[in-house]
Amino acid sequence: MRARYAFFPWAMAVLMVWIAAAAKADVALDRVDACLAERMAAGQPAMPCVDEAHAACMNVDNETPAVATLCFVEAGKAWNNGIAGTMARIATKAPDEITAIARIEVKYDLLSALLQCSRLEELALSVGRDSEEKILRQNARCKENATGLTYARLFLRSQDLR
Repeated sequence: MRARYAFFPWAMAVLMVWIAAAAKADVALDRVDACLAERMAAGQPAMPCVDEAHAACMNVDNETPAVATLCFVEAGKAWNNGIAGTMARIATKAPDEITAIARIEVKYDLLSALLQCSRLEELALSVGRDSEEKILRQNARCKENATGLTYARLFLRSQDLR
C-alpha cells in the first residue's frame, strides 16, 4: 500500500508549482507606461491599461478564488513599487513643494479608492450571497485596481518631469 501513495507528495508539489505559476500577475510597468502614454495622447481613460495588467489574475478560474486573490496581491506589489519609484523620481527632479503635493495626491487618491473597496466588502459580507473566498477575491481585485489607478494618475500627472 505504501508504494501506491508514494507519488502523492510529488503530485502535491507539482500542483503547488502550477498554482503559483497561475497566480503570477503580469504587471510590467514599462508596458503599462506605454499604454498610459498612448491613451493619454488619444484622450482616453487609463483603466484599460490597468485591466490589461490584471488580465492574468482575471483569467484565473472562478473555482479557485484563492489563486486569483494571490495573483492580485502580487500585482499590488508591482503597483506599489511603481508608485514608490515614480515618487523617488519626482523627489529628485521637482521642487519640494511639488513633491509634497504629489505625495498628498497619491495618499488621498489611494485612500479614497480603498475606502470604496472597504464599503463593497462590508456590504458583501453583510448580504452573505458569496463565499468568503469570493469576497476576498473581489476585495483583492478592488484594492489592486485602486492601486493601479493611483499609479496611473501619478504617471500621467508626472509627465512633465520625464
